[in-house]
Amino acid sequence: MAARPPVPAPPYDGGCLCGAVRYRLSARPLAVNACHCTDCKRLSGATNLLMLIAPRDAFTHGGEVARYRKRAVSGREIDICRCAVCGTRLWHEPLSSPGLVFIAAGTLDDASWVVPASHIWIERASPGVVFQDDALIVEGQPATREMLMDAFTRLYGP
Repeated sequence: MAARPPVPAPPYDGGCLCGAVRYRLSARPLAVNACHCTDCKRLSGATNLLMLIAPRDAFTHGGEVARYRKRAVSGREIDICRCAVCGTRLWHEPLSSPGLVFIAAGTLDDASWVVPASHIWIERASPGVVFQDDALIVEGQPATREMLMDAFTRLYGP
């Protein structure tokens, strides 16, 4: 397997398709995770949602967003934030963890370094999905998000 690219130093900037919403993450992510649940596949229009899990207090944005509250299969609720103009899904905010934000990696200006350190709901993964040999692989929803953060730290350091 090819070596993982290094995680660049913050800040990380991103935004929506039309440019009406821009955001900045001014801290290193706590985890990079791929979710293969049916909801994330439908909401992203892809085989999974690749996301950065990050500290909420290091995240800022400008522009109008539309929020949609979704209850996941796990029972957890999230507010999904999309551009109010073009509808791009940008991030979601878990109600159970108000100190975190989950940023859709595809909305970063430079996502070239983003490789998942963990995969969840792997039993629902689409055929052909590649799992990195060194990534944490979890069936269903993990008991805690800390295990996703620990997997990231194991691969990329503190």
